[in-house]
Amino acid sequence: MFRNRVSDSVIFACALFAAWLISGSCLAQTEKLSLSTGALPPIGSVPGHPGFIEELARTAFKRIGVDVDVITVPVERSLINANSGLDDGDIYRVAGVEREYPNLIRVPEKVLDTDFVAYSKRSGIRIRNWADLKPYSVAYATGWKAYERNVKEAREVTNTSSLHELPALLESGRVDVILMDRWQGRWVIQQGGYKFHLHEPPLARFERFMYLNKKHAALVPRVAKALAEMKADGSYQKLYNRYLKPLDTR
Repeated sequence: MFRNRVSDSVIFACALFAAWLISGSCLAQTEKLSLSTGALPPIGSVPGHPGFIEELARTAFKRIGVDVDVITVPVERSLINANSGLDDGDIYRVAGVEREYPNLIRVPEKVLDTDFVAYSKRSGIRIRNWADLKPYSVAYATGWKAYERNVKEAREVTNTSSLHELPALLESGRVDVILMDRWQGRWVIQQGGYKFHLHEPPLARFERFMYLNKKHAALVPRVAKALAEMKADGSYQKLYNRYLKPLDTR
């Protein structure tokens, strides 16, 4: 009788331990990551306007068995939140932000090439490179690291909290030039019905990447592999055709 009771106790304890392991495994599988971006359509999203990068992130992470929530916050705040661990990553950044935000790890498979461009309203302005900005008052949104690094000698620089504010500055004549990327700039200007001159060629073309907080370092090669597979099997191109191709007039 005593041996049976001991045996029953051991079996019961083992069953509890197995249930705990299974439960923990299930929780790990259903855990969601919170990824942030400051991008607007057609890259990011607003109500009624889904975006390319959000759909790409959800699809890539789903392929490795991870669910994600994508939230939109101001551009600079997105980096701060991801670096601090408040969010788990930022999904649309140029290479090199890890130098300023050391808790971020770049997913090495790029998500998109982005043209950084200038818009003006006043005739007679010619912008072909960074140096051509020197005589003008220039505005761009806070958090755009490529502009922070390259716009050094403009006559005056104005920073805004979002891209939405830039066209009004140019329309009112408060600045001579506004700087955006080709995709979001085209969308914001079309939404406002503005008639601005887009300067070609672009000031620069940068590769964009996803970044994860270092606590998710193990996911980095898996996400990179999923993105590469999406490019190989045509699913990346399908998303590009749906969200970006209608605005690509180059």
